[in-house]
Amino acid sequence: MDTVQEQYAQTEEEKHTASAQVHVLDEHFRMPELQTERRIWLYLPADYKALDKHYPVIYMHDGQNLFDQYTASHQEWGVDEIMDERFYHKSCIIVAVDHGEESRINEYYPFNSEENGEGRGDAYTSFLVNTLKPFIDNNYRTLPSAQHTAIAGSSMGGLITTYAALKYPEVFGNAGVFSPAFWIAKDIYSFAENLNTLQNSRYYFVCGDAESDDMVGDMQGMAAIVQSKVVDKKQVAIQVIPGAGHNEQQWHDDFSKFYVWLQEAFNS
Repeated sequence: MDTVQEQYAQTEEEKHTASAQVHVLDEHFRMPELQTERRIWLYLPADYKALDKHYPVIYMHDGQNLFDQYTASHQEWGVDEIMDERFYHKSCIIVAVDHGEESRINEYYPFNSEENGEGRGDAYTSFLVNTLKPFIDNNYRTLPSAQHTAIAGSSMGGLITTYAALKYPEVFGNAGVFSPAFWIAKDIYSFAENLNTLQNSRYYFVCGDAESDDMVGDMQGMAAIVQSKVVDKKQVAIQVIPGAGHNEQQWHDDFSKFYVWLQEAFNS
């Protein structure tokens, strides 16, 4: 499989920043649940070809913004550089799905409302669970259990991450919830309150205190609900970053801490 650098011809105007471990799995991966197709990115550990071992997996949203500055809307997260530089010997597979541009909010919105219309988040999470994850598990050396599977995203991606982890705790045992857009979907709170299946789930909540007036309180409110459902409150980490705004720089800066937190599940 070619790297992003090899797949996309570079010119002076077109500089891709993805590391050698990043590949485009498919430019047009079918999403039958949404009746569309989407680019899927794949980060493979540096030792994937050399070692016959199986790896944990993180599923992420907004794939355009994670690895490559050329495709990023603003600034990339730089997830690949973080993994290459800090976690070479304890890496994982990362699968990232591009957002749907103008349909992004709709696909990451899991409910129906008069204000936002019919959300397609349920279909999107069904795609992750019923189409994408089985494909990845069948074609790559993964550790497929919930304990070794995480889902992560920011803003609307943080909202749909929370929804997916709440609805499918038997699939996604770990969730990285960065700056979640709970303000747009207050139904997420009652949805969480009505669940009794989260005993073994693990959540990492993080936001900056300079994002909005409601961000910290909204996030802490969801974290409290989840803490009331799990076996041990330590399964829920809550981070509020002083002075941090709602942007890729914050998410880049905290991704390493999130991944260190993941190791407790991944290595057990």
